[in-house]
Amino acid sequence: MNLERLARLRDLCPDEAAFEQIKQILVDEVQYLKHEINQAYFQLEQQKALFHVITRLREPLDLEKIFQSTATEVRKLLAADRVGMFRFYPDSGWNDGEFVSEDVVQAFPSAMSQKIHDHCFGEQFAIHYQQGRIQAVADIHGCGLSDCHIAVLSRFQIRANLVVPLLQGQNLWGLLCIHQCHAPRQWQATEIEFATQIANHLGVALQHGELLAELQAEVVERQQAEQAVHSLNQGMQRAINELQLVNKELEAFSYSVSHDLRAPLRSIDGFSLALLEDYNDQLDDTGQDYLRRIRAATQRMGQLIDDLLNLSRLMRSEINLEPVDLSLLASEICTELQESQPERQVEFIIQPQILAQGDSRLLQVLLENLLNNAWKFTYKHTQARIEFGVIPQENGIPVYFVQDDGAGFDMAYSNKLFGPFQRLHRTDEFPGTGIGLAIVQRIVHRHGGRVWAQGALEQGATFYFTLVAEEGGA
Repeated sequence: MNLERLARLRDLCPDEAAFEQIKQILVDEVQYLKHEINQAYFQLEQQKALFHVITRLREPLDLEKIFQSTATEVRKLLAADRVGMFRFYPDSGWNDGEFVSEDVVQAFPSAMSQKIHDHCFGEQFAIHYQQGRIQAVADIHGCGLSDCHIAVLSRFQIRANLVVPLLQGQNLWGLLCIHQCHAPRQWQATEIEFATQIANHLGVALQHGELLAELQAEVVERQQAEQAVHSLNQGMQRAINELQLVNKELEAFSYSVSHDLRAPLRSIDGFSLALLEDYNDQLDDTGQDYLRRIRAATQRMGQLIDDLLNLSRLMRSEINLEPVDLSLLASEICTELQESQPERQVEFIIQPQILAQGDSRLLQVLLENLLNNAWKFTYKHTQARIEFGVIPQENGIPVYFVQDDGAGFDMAYSNKLFGPFQRLHRTDEFPGTGIGLAIVQRIVHRHGGRVWAQGALEQGATFYFTLVAEEGGA
């Protein structure tokens, strides 16, 4: 007590015996108030700990995190040596289990990851804990515990033990264990009540965890079923597309007929060359011009037949799906194009990390045709721009594109773009056989996708394509 106040009380009470009596009354009252303050502080800390547990239950459920943080807070609040959550192994008859979470002072060993067996527990005590029994042992050697129970506790240097059941609904899931290891301890009623409240809230978390696990399993099962149906639909759509393409190819040309045309064409070309070389002095300028035209026509016909055969092989070859880096393929193709005509001023813009699932060989051919076309149809421009990229869609199917600022085309004739040997420009302006876009379309269709284009005369063209079958066969 403050010395100044004692002096004032002595002045007010000159009788020594009465003064000492008043002094003792005041000391007792101060001690009582200190005790009440400590109790209030302890209860406040209990409520804070309970609030933290309840708050974590309202957050995304993570039992491991909830257990660990709760063990830490409870151990510090109760000044215990170890707090842990013990879980019984399923179908063990409550005789076997292990600690799944723990907070322990450094002076004592960890109980984590150690299998614990107590052959007495399941038969003698499990039913009582399932009904809500709480065990508060001040000293394990003086409370009448069984020898097997004492042996288990002694493994972890436990002297005093407070155990509250963790119930998952009506099932005994495990135990909330609070240990005092350095000395015996008399557990207070407020401490037992606090541990009980903590265990009840952890039981709520266990029930939520069980429901969440069941819900997640159901969601995974449904997702797998939906994926299986989706994959089946994609496979069926791809098969339908391939069948339609095969039928169109059978109607469009016959491989054997195309192959047999090679021999007479070679003869025509060869004899025309022989006439030019051996009888050149007997032919006037008109005759020589006619022979040169015959040779050019037969060579063009030979190229057309080669293109038809290549197209036929393309449709009959097996498709092998694998991850493909389209950005890398496009970069390599553009590098080759620039090296073929280094004098041209062309800006290549290639979006990085464009990945797709497809046949790498066929996708190489697809990009070669689209980028070669862009290179060809921009050659009249002193400065040109060619871009390759991808556009994400809400349905999850990416749309790839090749864009240029070259000659473009009239959209009124866009339906002819992908037909074999269909051309929208004169051969003397832009050489070629007109087979490239037909090859592009067939490669895209073989992957289950679709291809289309937009353009305007002298304003460039953009070719779009997908590589995945869309819902409803769009």
